Amino acid sequence: MDALCAIVAEKGRAAHIPAPMVHLIWIRLRNLTARFLAALARGAQPTRPKRPAPKPQAAATTEPDTAQTHQPRRKRLTLPRSEAWLYRLLPETGFARFTLQHLLGDPTFAGLLQANPKLIRILTPLYNAMGVDLPTEPPFFPDQPPVTESRRHIIFGAPKPDAPEPVAPEPDAPQLAHPEFKKRPA
Repeated sequence: MDALCAIVAEKGRAAHIPAPMVHLIWIRLRNLTARFLAALARGAQPTRPKRPAPKPQAAATTEPDTAQTHQPRRKRLTLPRSEAWLYRLLPETGFARFTLQHLLGDPTFAGLLQANPKLIRILTPLYNAMGVDLPTEPPFFPDQPPVTESRRHIIFGAPKPDAPEPVAPEPDAPQLAHPEFKKRPA
């Protein structure tokens, strides 16, 4: 997390990101780090049952004071919410993305997340900002190999492993020859 904050601070201005946005990203990463470390220090806590939502009460209507002048409000600066926004904004954070993906495959980290589900809620904004899919519920089963598409067909020209077997033509069907291979009259 410290290295990610350092990259944001160093490369943010070089990538023509406005200084207030760089500062906001840096603060957000620092807050996530502090929340994560505090949750680790507290240790695993049992989940509490959810309380029912209170019924909304009717608010007393008051008339606004017309004597006040309405000053235009400045637009509040917010962070993007799209998938992988930080990684797309600063591609130099790719090492952190790889590290976060690698951590999910680590059995001890998966056990830590399973023991303390609040950590998942804390890490979700970071994983979303980096474009890493965080599993929705533990356990993560890190012993299973990841499912990857074989690239062998690209390199060696072999058929795709998922491609269906070619259907052999029926013996009754007439065979069409390619025009280049037809016999030429002599």
